Amino acid sequence: TTLLSSLMLGTSYVAVKMTVGDVNPFLLGAATMAVGSAVLLAFMLFKGTLDLAMLRRWEFWAGPVINTGVVAPSYVGLTMTTASAAGLIIGTNVVFVALFSRLLFGERLGRRRLLGLGIALLGLITLTTRWDLSVLDGSQMAGNLLVLLSAVCIGVSVVTSRMALRTLSPDQWSLGLHLLLPPALLALYFLVPMEGGLSPVNIPAALFIGIVCTTVPTVLWTSALRHISVVTSATILMVESAFAVFL
Repeated sequence: TTLLSSLMLGTSYVAVKMTVGDVNPFLLGAATMAVGSAVLLAFMLFKGTLDLAMLRRWEFWAGPVINTGVVAPSYVGLTMTTASAAGLIIGTNVVFVALFSRLLFGERLGRRRLLGLGIALLGLITLTTRWDLSVLDGSQMAGNLLVLLSAVCIGVSVVTSRMALRTLSPDQWSLGLHLLLPPALLALYFLVPMEGGLSPVNIPAALFIGIVCTTVPTVLWTSALRHISVVTSATILMVESAFAVFL
């Protein structure tokens, strides 16, 4: 399930990169998260898991704060850097997941797991740059740093998800990650001056990114996270970076 989720998440970098050229990244992010929230609400109403008790959990409110740090920097960063470079940098979130899970949960890394992480990171660098690290320099550096900030926030999101799923169902936690992002990203749209708007022509892209690239894989990933460790989950999710480069 985590592997399927990572393949779907890998499509987001290419889809966003193809869309943000003339579209304001904050408006695009707000639209995709609004689509995701609507889909989740409909799904939870159908399933009967829309319980207002979730609003009393601190995790439900921490989720959108963390996820804003994931979505906003990555969408803005993709206006400045390539989808391949972004895919590589996002893949480094596994390092932060390993660090945070060690500090918070005391998860042992061990030699085999450290070796696996090292091989995976070397593979990502090879696939993405062919060891020409100049692709990460120059005018793209600001975009790369923004995507790196997103990777750090993904690391925080993964370990927070482990705690949240002790009291929230996967779809409740996924709703928390989505629900408040549209107003947060709209606020950034008014606070941070960037060119571009959002027209009806961009609605199909917003629907695709919101459903296929974001909401469905998030529910799949959070459902699977109950059954495997956060480091294992993050290691499997590195496939999304390789898939993004392939696309």
